[in-house]
Amino acid sequence: MSKLTSKWVASLAALSISAPLVLGQAVPAAADSTGRAIAAGVAGGAVGVMLGAAAASAARPAPPPVVVYERPARVEYVEPEPVCHFERQPVFDEDGNPAGSRRVRVCD
Repeated sequence: MSKLTSKWVASLAALSISAPLVLGQAVPAAADSTGRAIAAGVAGGAVGVMLGAAAASAARPAPPPVVVYERPARVEYVEPEPVCHFERQPVFDEDGNPAGSRRVRVCD
């Protein structure tokens, strides 16, 4: 049976046992009757059945997880791009005198 069905059956059985006890008797009891002892025995049995059903349907611990070894993914090293920037460098004429400047790309 599925868990839902077994819980439904257990609760229906507990209800059918406890309903007459909760509703009581239709005939008033006499003070000298042995009805109290019988009622106490029935109530104790009903409580025992309900506790037994609850203990039997208690959740069982989950099984341990299955250990599966998987090979780690291959990691490829990627060379980072060089960091480049532009700088101005002086330009000299044939005699060694400064003639201005130009932009030059410099990579670190």
